[in-house]
Amino acid sequence: MSALQASSRWSRPTGVALLAAAVALPAVASNYVVDVGLTIATYSILGLGLNIVVGYAGLLDLGYAAFFAIGAYTTALLETLLHFSFWETLPFSLAFAGASGIVIGYPTLRLRSDYLAIVTLGFGEITRIVATNLNITGGPNGIYGIESPSLFGYEISSPRAVYELGLAFLVVVLVFAIRLGQSRLGRAWTSIREDEDAAEAVGVPTLRVKMLAYILGALIGGLAGSLFAARFGTIDPTGFTYLQSVTILIVVVLGGRGSIPGVILGAVIVAGLPEILRFLNLWRIFAFAIGLVILMLLRPQGLWPAPLRRVALPRKDAGSATAPLPRETVTDEILLDVSNMQRRFGGVQAVGGVSFTVRSGEIVSLIGPNGAGKTTVFNCLTGVIRTTGGQVLWRGTSLVGGAPHRIVHSGMARTFQGIRLFANMTALENVLIGMDHRLRTWLWAELVAWPSARAEAADHAEEGMSWLGFVGLVSRAGERAADLPYGDQRRLEIARALASNPRLLLLDEPAAGMNPTEKHALMELIRRIRDLGVTVLLIEHDMMLVMGVSDRIIVMDHGIIIAEGLPSEIQANPRVIDAYLGTAGKDEAADDAAGEASLWDS
Repeated sequence: MSALQASSRWSRPTGVALLAAAVALPAVASNYVVDVGLTIATYSILGLGLNIVVGYAGLLDLGYAAFFAIGAYTTALLETLLHFSFWETLPFSLAFAGASGIVIGYPTLRLRSDYLAIVTLGFGEITRIVATNLNITGGPNGIYGIESPSLFGYEISSPRAVYELGLAFLVVVLVFAIRLGQSRLGRAWTSIREDEDAAEAVGVPTLRVKMLAYILGALIGGLAGSLFAARFGTIDPTGFTYLQSVTILIVVVLGGRGSIPGVILGAVIVAGLPEILRFLNLWRIFAFAIGLVILMLLRPQGLWPAPLRRVALPRKDAGSATAPLPRETVTDEILLDVSNMQRRFGGVQAVGGVSFTVRSGEIVSLIGPNGAGKTTVFNCLTGVIRTTGGQVLWRGTSLVGGAPHRIVHSGMARTFQGIRLFANMTALENVLIGMDHRLRTWLWAELVAWPSARAEAADHAEEGMSWLGFVGLVSRAGERAADLPYGDQRRLEIARALASNPRLLLLDEPAAGMNPTEKHALMELIRRIRDLGVTVLLIEHDMMLVMGVSDRIIVMDHGIIIAEGLPSEIQANPRVIDAYLGTAGKDEAADDAAGEASLWDS
């Protein structure tokens, strides 16, 4: 049994035991221990919020304490200036924290990695500086006289009462975080963390999904801020520094990114271990730091890594997955009309005025030597890169400037030259990512397990199994994508693209790295895809496969089309042979043409 499987097996019973111990703590412990427990609960809430951003979505945030501060100051100001009760301030704390998530997220989430981290760090510091310099926030002295919460006439002011309030908040946030992680939104976040470009290219609206991660993470940070203000009755800017943001990040990374039990464990260590080490006096922080370094060296994936994402398989026998139904198509309908497409990279003309059409029901191959511009054409068609000239019409509508996920939603899907699966997700989850944009259930219904949401999720999983069955992978539905053999990974990528229900499928060198047996199976698969009513545009170097499946072939060289026609016409075209063989001239190519039949048959 792997470490991931073991951690998944013990997560639920361990969680129940820890919750029971936390509930019983005030009855058996001193006020000091209860106070430490409340600190652990607060860091757990903050860690769960940041885990959405860093753990689920894979976005590095160094300014999370800003949302913590916004929630705390909102509660403090509304209570002291407008005499709101604690409970009346909570909606405003959530609203202002969520709005701040939009403010920081919308203009910056197009950034990645270090750039995003720097911007979030700046946001956190700006928030602290504003709180320090505004009179309404009390400046560096902060705000005093924050009233304790009360519930049904009972004042929540004693350490034990506030601890119980914090524990209740933690349970609510914990359930919310678990449900989010199990939802299709959580699946989309995981796909972005694994490979953002691939997620966008299979239909995930990455900017919107990342924005939701920031907003939902901010809501939890704001809630923790309100609890913090209620706990101490006073706040000041020193509680919301960059060090606080880093501490919360340590909670997430130490426990394991994306792991909810890991976050709780990280909070226990970060908030509790320094207290245990108090007997070391001034050396305790040094000992704590050394311990963290050693732990991260020994367990870089975290103390409790996130388990493999899984979806409950349909109750039907795995071998009896229903085959996808063929789609009715309009014969000879022009699906794709490319006119004078151009793409320059600085002074290099990668695509120089390419024009062609693809009709419904065809299998069209786009071939040419390495560097001919074939993949660049695919990238322009699917919105991965923008054209610098020309027109691309999809069923009469221009695709120029469209986002990749919108192009997928319109009916054009693709695979990649280098396999780009979501390696740490199961085969079924990879396929479901390609289908998720077709779901119509609201997120709230999914979070509360509404019957219609459960029914749609079950249908969704059953359809995903049918696509795995179509490519011969139904028995591997629960296996991690990275653990599949190479040929199976290629077929899984095709299944993921087909799951988006496309009218046109773009295959970029699907036979690369396959053995002859796998190539023959791929040829049969491509024909079956066309029989489903899906048109195929294929880039491939294997001439045996190209000649065996293509209705029409387009040949590129140095960014332009040099030939187009039936396989038999292309096979005998001297200019095509010249481009592939690199011969000196047409006469030499013509002399060698008869002896080069193996070029097309090998």
